[in-house]
This record gives sequence, structure tokens and C-alpha cells, in this order.
Amino acid sequence: MSILCRIVNSFHRSKVEQEIDRELKSHLEMRIADNVAAGMSAAEARRDALIRFGNRSLIREAVTAADAQLTFDELWHEVRYAVRQLRRSPTFTTTALITLIVGIGTNVIVFSVLNALLLRPLDVPEPTGLYNVVHQTLGYDNQSYPDFVDFQTKNSTFTDMAAYRLQDAGLTAGNAAYKCWYYRVSGNYFDMLGVQPAYGRVFHATDERGPNSAPYIVLSHGLWVSDFDSDPRIIGTTVHINKHPFTVIGIAPSGFHGTDVFIWPDFWMPMVDSPDDEGAGFLSNRAMHNIWILGKLKPGVSPPQAAENLSTIARELARQYPATDDDLLSLA
Repeated sequence: MSILCRIVNSFHRSKVEQEIDRELKSHLEMRIADNVAAGMSAAEARRDALIRFGNRSLIREAVTAADAQLTFDELWHEVRYAVRQLRRSPTFTTTALITLIVGIGTNVIVFSVLNALLLRPLDVPEPTGLYNVVHQTLGYDNQSYPDFVDFQTKNSTFTDMAAYRLQDAGLTAGNAAYKCWYYRVSGNYFDMLGVQPAYGRVFHATDERGPNSAPYIVLSHGLWVSDFDSDPRIIGTTVHINKHPFTVIGIAPSGFHGTDVFIWPDFWMPMVDSPDDEGAGFLSNRAMHNIWILGKLKPGVSPPQAAENLSTIARELARQYPATDDDLLSLA
């Protein structure tokens, strides 16, 4: 790391590490919830999750170092932007995914806007206005699928919202077997992000018909190249994920690595249409907080307005479902 990067890093290291810890905690909580749903005891579930994520101190150190370089790059970027503006050059668009951290209370609403992806910008066509909805009071951003549906249908400040969930699975194709990370995503995930396939097609909200109705996946470009020899004939073939058959319908573009900071998925699976292999009924289980929510703000809407709008919805959910959503009011 350069001397300048070290100087930059010394000023904001603690904030970076807090963001990294929050992200890692979110991953661990989701892994633990999945393990418990699969039948593990609480102790076994936590131990397995910790083993899978390895040495968090090393991860934190690596990310903090990378962020120092990014911060300096952003500073230089702003200088160049100012110069271009003075020279009346064409409009410049900055690409970054921002986190909307919403703290929800009975009488108090606390929010702030922070840079969510400290490592890298989100490589999508139109990232401006994309936000990740986070419960500040819970310390992580896991939501239940029913709560996502309520936020998506009842809000008035986002043009759309999408959900995704990180999991691992075994994938077999012919005689080859792979251990993969993948996303279960809402049907509108690719459309909201503006991501087009490199080959084949992606799925859409109109494809959502219910569990087991359309078992198909979109492969990441990286997995397609490394394990399928960049063969376009993989599209339309059947692979098995945790012994369930799935049809490969498309290949994601090479620059798109999902919407997670630490783990790039090997494939994407539709959340509503895929098998409920855990038997936990997460599509209707408000107590199962294991998905993340992305949203795209409507033009002219500010983050504080969005925070107020989501807070109002959350308070109503807490009144309707106190057993599962009451923790949304923990700032009271």
C-alpha cells in the first residue's frame, strides 16, 4: 500500500471496519438461520457458519486496505470532475451503490446515507438511485420475504424493489460436481438493475408462478468460462442443484458479479419459483429474516423521504405482526 493510501486509511479505518463487520455479521446471521432451518442445533449452526466464513480478521484487513485505495481514487475522481465542469465538458455520471440505513422507532426515525460498497462500484447500466434497505436498530440488513413484498407494494418512494438471498449448494452437470455460491432473487432482480444476458435470457417478474413452477437458472460468466469451457450449448441443458433438476436459460454478462461485496455468485435462481428444499416456507414466514432488499428511488425523492416512507410501513407491520416484526420498533 502506498504512503498516501496509508494516510487516507488512518482517517477512516474505524468506519470502514464497522461497515465490514456489519456486512460479515449479516452473512453469518443468514448462514446460521439457514442451518437452523435445515435441522442443525443453534450451536452447530453457528459453528458451521464460522467455519465457512473463515478468518474474519484477515478479510477485514484486506478490505480495509482496498478501501484506502478506493477512497484516494474517489478523491482524484472528484478533482477531475470539477475540472471538467469548469471546462463545460459533457455531463459525467458517478456509479456507486448507496445504502439507505433506516432506524425505525415509535416516535423517532433515525437514518443516514453511507457508501455501501466500500470495495467497488456496482457494475450495472444505471446504478444511480440504487439503495440497500437496512435496519440500523438490528445491526444488519436481513429481511423476511413477506416484509419485502409489503415494502415493495406499499411504498411510494421507490420505482421498484428487488430481493436476493445468498446460499451455497452442490451443482452437478453430467459427471462433474461443483460447490457453488448462488443467489435466490426476485423475478424483477435483473430488470431493476438493467442487466442483460451475454447469452440466452434472464428471468423476469412475469415468470413468477410459485414454488417448483419453473426450475431454471442463469449462470455467472465466470462459472461458464471456468467450468463449462464457454460453451453456449450449455443453454437449454439440465443441471442438478442439491439433486433438483434445473434448466440453464442464460449466461450473465462478464462484468456483472451480483450485488454482494464479499462473495460473487456462480448462478442465480428465481426465488419464488424454486423448490423450498429447506421446508421452512420462507416465502410466507415473517420470522425468517434471510433476504436483502435493493430499491431504486423515484426521480426527485430524497433518502430522508424514503426513510420516512419505509418507517411508516414498518410501524404498520409491527402493529399487524407483533410476534415477528416488533423488533422494527426497537428505538422506541
